[in-house]
Amino acid sequence: MPFSQLDASALGRSLAQIAEAPGDIVDLFLERKEEVEVATGRGVGGDDPGFVARREQGFAVRLVRDGSSWLAARDEFEQADFEDALREVARARPAMAYPGPKERGPVYSGPVVAPEVRAFPSQVERRIRAAHVAFPLLLTVQRCHRWVQVLGQRLVSEPEEELFYSARADFSWGRYGALLPDLTERSAEHLASCLIAHFRAREGAVAPTGRQPLLLGSDAAAVLLHEAVAHTLEADTLILTGRPEAACGFSLGSPLLDVLDDPGGAPTRVARGFDDEGVPVLRRWLLRGGEVKEPLADLRFAAGSERLAPGAGRRSDRHSMPVPRSTHLELLAGDTGESALFAAARGGLFLPEASSGSLDPIAGRFSLSFPYGRRIGPDGPADYVGPCRLRGRVSEILEAVAAVGDEPRFGGAGWCAKAGLRMPVWATCPPVLVDGLSVEVSG
Repeated sequence: MPFSQLDASALGRSLAQIAEAPGDIVDLFLERKEEVEVATGRGVGGDDPGFVARREQGFAVRLVRDGSSWLAARDEFEQADFEDALREVARARPAMAYPGPKERGPVYSGPVVAPEVRAFPSQVERRIRAAHVAFPLLLTVQRCHRWVQVLGQRLVSEPEEELFYSARADFSWGRYGALLPDLTERSAEHLASCLIAHFRAREGAVAPTGRQPLLLGSDAAAVLLHEAVAHTLEADTLILTGRPEAACGFSLGSPLLDVLDDPGGAPTRVARGFDDEGVPVLRRWLLRGGEVKEPLADLRFAAGSERLAPGAGRRSDRHSMPVPRSTHLELLAGDTGESALFAAARGGLFLPEASSGSLDPIAGRFSLSFPYGRRIGPDGPADYVGPCRLRGRVSEILEAVAAVGDEPRFGGAGWCAKAGLRMPVWATCPPVLVDGLSVEVSG
């Protein structure tokens, strides 16, 4: 189903036939996906390694009218499928769950070629051995390739293509996962160092509790921003407690926090020019000096609002509605070098990565879990400690930011699963020092 072969004008005319009111939104979302997965090693459960390739394609027709939405998705693209989907949404049926794609063979031709995915596990293993460390693990590497395009009544967005990778390591003592923009030597070195750190931390002492300075590495800071800033400022979160526009001008955190969502500013293979509603993306300031500037909104929430702009509509796949979500968060660099950050956090904990985070939008409370940490001594990171957790109100945690590092690093913040919709999230962040907060031991 090459998008270029579709008659966009004819499809647009067909969509316009079911737009009965001036405010109706009708669009056609085209999607094609290919996932390649390689597993090497053997996990504790006896998992067999192997190579798996999955391909699928399809479309969805959506109608938004008077605040209600209807969706009809199909896993093929034939004229009869399109006409049937149009009739389905034109009848304005009550919103309902539609089944996901059925298991099927390849739906577009051509061999599956993934030499970089096959080679990457060996690159990681060599770096682990070079550090004179050895431990059993099952390493799974996946390449995610996705093409999308949106056609509306009067607009046709440019086709978008995303290509990225994910890695998951299963140990006898736990699991580690990461999103990767590429599978270069640098990526292999970074992943190997993370796996070695998990190995060395497996028998770490119990994490010290109580108030202490906490230095969050770039990976941990990315999860903090995604959960405490992005999710807090998504229009579908804000509307649970009031009007999304009312958040503008509110002081949410430290004056050191300048945070934006910039889908077009991410590296080429994950950057977006249009969102999943066919709207051009924005370089959108979420926080300036800790103050809320503009929440994340899609077409539905931006309709009739003078303060909200669309451009942040994302879909996990064609079987789900678009929702306001961040794509690539960026925290502007501060003026504090690495050595100064560790000196300021002496006696506290260095937390390189976060394993999970959660937000209670009604209570405004936030939780961030860390798989391990390291005590900070006179010379920097020292002994490993076990899992710990940071909990509190969003504003309390963000106001505790005492310093921002001067070296941002791009990486994957992780898979976002809010409301059961799985989407990759990216971030460019420097390390962050937070002070005056208490940590809890977690198991």
